[in-house]
Amino acid sequence: MPPPLDILVVSQFFAPEMGAPAARFHDFGKLLIERGHRITVLTGFPNSPSGVVPAAYRGRLAMTETIDGITVLRGWLFASPKLSKLTKAAGFASFAASASLQALVRRVAPDVVVATSPPPTVGVPGMLLSRRLGVPLVFDVRDIWPEAIAASGRLQSGALIRALERLERAIYAASSAVTVVTDGKRERLVEKGVPAEKVHVIPNGVDLRRFEDQQPLPESAWRALGLEPGRFTLMYAGIMNPPQGLDVLLGAAAELRAAAPDLAARFQLAMVGAGSERARLAARVADEGLGDVVRFVAEQPRDAIPPLLRSADAIAVTLRPRKDTHTVPSKLYEAMASGRPVLVSADGAPAEILREAKAGLATPASDAAGLAQSIRALLEDPERARAFGAQGRAYASGFDRGRLVEKFEAVLAGVVGRRNPGRGPSVVG
Repeated sequence: MPPPLDILVVSQFFAPEMGAPAARFHDFGKLLIERGHRITVLTGFPNSPSGVVPAAYRGRLAMTETIDGITVLRGWLFASPKLSKLTKAAGFASFAASASLQALVRRVAPDVVVATSPPPTVGVPGMLLSRRLGVPLVFDVRDIWPEAIAASGRLQSGALIRALERLERAIYAASSAVTVVTDGKRERLVEKGVPAEKVHVIPNGVDLRRFEDQQPLPESAWRALGLEPGRFTLMYAGIMNPPQGLDVLLGAAAELRAAAPDLAARFQLAMVGAGSERARLAARVADEGLGDVVRFVAEQPRDAIPPLLRSADAIAVTLRPRKDTHTVPSKLYEAMASGRPVLVSADGAPAEILREAKAGLATPASDAAGLAQSIRALLEDPERARAFGAQGRAYASGFDRGRLVEKFEAVLAGVVGRRNPGRGPSVVG
């Protein structure tokens, strides 16, 4: 085990927010502390995915708090419940500016800086901190921007794409190491000119301890969520934004009801979470009269997710069609860790992982008819569904963040060892 490090993480999203960026470094932070390191996170005020800052955090420009032993330095950023492309861009830009200002005035003395993307604009304060303090920068990447959002159609301005590409190249050049979550993303960065020896694969994974000894919820709790006990429940739990391509779930529910009404009578789709798409999806359910098979459940705290998934009969993981087929949602590993069968509606890596794990059934992105057939297959063969769940749980054990953190720790120790900076306290004031 390497000597203790002071690690400063720059992340726009952090607990109590939901989503992959917040969860990844909440889990890694706790695990690194257990291994003797000190962790500080420079972040904004929580607001994702609703765009609403909780009352306890309002009316402040900055604050410091401690979450699970992690020192959290929060600064102002723009947030709006309108959740448009413009307001999201304003949120990204405002955090980059606010965190950059904090990078200049906060008295910190880390051994290494980690900037975790998306959004890639976190690289700006990351670079400032690295240069100001003379310590290495590690850039942690889940989606390769701007090409990921350009390919999805969410970004069409050529000038803005070129500006983000210049920023992307600057961050990669300034980084002592770059971590990615799949082999495909590593190959893509090498294609883009990032030295192969600089790029390390650290999958998203899951903290299996969160799923140990979790029992399904009692019927009373299930009813309190607006769900009907006794029905086969396919659950989606996560952020409801355009990249998730959630219309396929509603389409599959409609297909099942039309093709097999007897099976549909003992089926429900539970949509758990919040995001920019939730209101539109709810309106579609009302317009198409799907309320008998589709139920919406409010966003739940992260600690409530493991027992919720354990209470479902199957878990849905979806992505809309995209050119970048290397993206693997972290919820895929959580779904397998729950011991429930998984239905994937996505192209590329998520479907390949599911087939390798033998943990469920995969259909192409946006294929509602195919997904309906997968639901029907699980409804008609409970033994097969149980086998999928057990196989998924076994596969997820190989992606336990308790193991993955060792690889990440080795990357950090390697870049610090090459730079060999002095030690100092994480936060002086």
